[in-house]
Amino acid sequence: MSAQGVARVEREPQACETRLFPAERLLFYALKAWSAARLMGERPHGHVGEVLAAKASPRASSLFLAWIQAVEAASARPLRLTCSHCGGMSTDAQRLIVACGLSLVDRPLAEALLEPIVREPGMVIMLSRQLNNALSAAGWSLPARGLEPDAHTTLH
Repeated sequence: MSAQGVARVEREPQACETRLFPAERLLFYALKAWSAARLMGERPHGHVGEVLAAKASPRASSLFLAWIQAVEAASARPLRLTCSHCGGMSTDAQRLIVACGLSLVDRPLAEALLEPIVREPGMVIMLSRQLNNALSAAGWSLPARGLEPDAHTTLH
């Protein structure tokens, strides 16, 4: 095998290449749909809300809408949701989704993840906790990433 082939095999995966849990994919698609509608000058509430209500639950949908609006209101800068490397999940999107998964089990870590992208993470974390519970109740459990290796989902 050539040196280039070895380097390709041994390189660290990009953050955007991390395998996502189904609930993380659901949140990522909702974030992307929200962002795309905003960029086109449309109100995303109806479309994104309907899809989430159908996929998860009306409660999860309402809480996602409140959560993403809190994120928008508290944003310290424009958020980048897709990776320029591959079009996958950006660091900002990962911070939002991982913080949501951690919000029930490690609030300080969840807040630390959000500090670079939101001015005051308190309201976002409070809504993250509620969104996390609603998604879990609808069968879409978010993992608590960043904890010990065998902690795969949040505790409810």
